[in-house]
Amino acid sequence: MNPWTQLPKPLIYLAPMSGVTDKPYRLIMKRFASDILFPEFVSIDAIHHCPTGKTARLLDYDANEHPIIAQLFGSKPDYFFAAAKHIKQLGFDGVDINFGCPAPKVARSGGGCSLLRDLGLCKEIIQAVLAAVGSEFPVSVKTRKSYKTTHVRDFCNVISELPLSAITIHGRPFEKPYEGQADLDCIKEAKSLVPFLVIASGNGHTPEAAKATLDYTGCDGIAVARGSFGKPWLIKQIKDYLQTGIYHVPTQDEILNTMLEHARLLEQSVRTRYIAFPQKRFLQKKRKKKSNYNPFNEIRKILSWYIRGIPNAAHYRAQLVRVNTLEEVEIIIREIQASLPTPPS
Repeated sequence: MNPWTQLPKPLIYLAPMSGVTDKPYRLIMKRFASDILFPEFVSIDAIHHCPTGKTARLLDYDANEHPIIAQLFGSKPDYFFAAAKHIKQLGFDGVDINFGCPAPKVARSGGGCSLLRDLGLCKEIIQAVLAAVGSEFPVSVKTRKSYKTTHVRDFCNVISELPLSAITIHGRPFEKPYEGQADLDCIKEAKSLVPFLVIASGNGHTPEAAKATLDYTGCDGIAVARGSFGKPWLIKQIKDYLQTGIYHVPTQDEILNTMLEHARLLEQSVRTRYIAFPQKRFLQKKRKKKSNYNPFNEIRKILSWYIRGIPNAAHYRAQLVRVNTLEEVEIIIREIQASLPTPPS
């Protein structure tokens, strides 16, 4: 299926985020009604030079995650061509091209948002991906308001006649990627410039903000990103609010139960990955001298997001950043649950 055209509108889904949208995170978001899932975005250079190991892990997904789309970043059209073929062969439901990542490491390599400095190259990359996957396979793009002197309207004018399925636009510039209010006018303008779907990003952190974005821009959906940190139920809240005008706010006990479910998924994922791949493939260069590297370290930050707003959160966060096993997480959660006030009968 083409999720962009065949799913009901507006689309509300989890955007790809490096270091965040791994399989456990996606499965939790799927439970809370994300229309589409994305793994962490993947380098076309990595696919070209080493498609196994970490790259294969990032692109691993379960059958129940469909529809799932892979996002690619890089700057070489021929590498994009080969990578898009690879994504299609892996059974993904579409391929997305990253023209929006503001990370300095990505920008310095010529990828992400920095591609907007050469709109001719942008078009060449899109055409390479379209040629690789064929006319029936969905191709979409993601970008942001601007990169230096290039505005998203310039990008839209260049790509408007290409057979794309969607464009996702983050309403903040490269120079201030996460600061200040997102600009909705650029998204509203884009809606008048391209014939395919326009998805808004950067102002979906609450159900009210998501509805205001949809109402003002007339866009076709909301891509939820950082707003989901510690709040995987956000997408369901947005959908409920759009349909009924109300939404459920989880109790502290419900939050902790979701946190525990997420921890179990994370622990299972780490165990499977640790067995499937040699440990050396998980060691970053700066960690190679450490013989006691524990892959459970990757879980800590995500669990800490869940306890924001819980009494004595700083105390429990200090414990969570030192956990090494699922059992330690369970102990902390039981401690938090025991400290919560008894709800009125």
